Amino acid sequence: MMIRAPWTCSSRWWRIATVRPKAAGTDESSRVNAEHEDESLRDIELVSASVDNWDDYDVVFIGYPIWWGIAAWPVNAFVTANDFTGKTVIPFCTSSSSSIGDSGALLADMAGTGDWLGEERFPSGADESAVGDWVAELGL
Repeated sequence: MMIRAPWTCSSRWWRIATVRPKAAGTDESSRVNAEHEDESLRDIELVSASVDNWDDYDVVFIGYPIWWGIAAWPVNAFVTANDFTGKTVIPFCTSSSSSIGDSGALLADMAGTGDWLGEERFPSGADESAVGDWVAELGL
């Protein structure tokens, strides 16, 4: 999951990293499956939720995979830890089969601040031109 900001200045990427990395695999015993089954396990500790010079960013892109129809839960920890007041926030996701659903609206509700714009879903294998076209259509 990456955060990209600001659009009007030089672009920067920031990766959301968890203290305890997600285990590989999706078998029934995996950590992500346990977290799916028990929502109390989804309070994921991040290495850091702060972004250098956060106050300087006007536009923030939040990209994430879809897990069971919602944003991957480590994104929740980032969103709830930051103040999006005065920022335009544009959520987008990747998924091979699921739609973006209400994931962007759920993140906006968690944040409680910011101007959250319509979100976008990219299928697996989306190329750079598809993403570039979408960003151009945003008119930032």
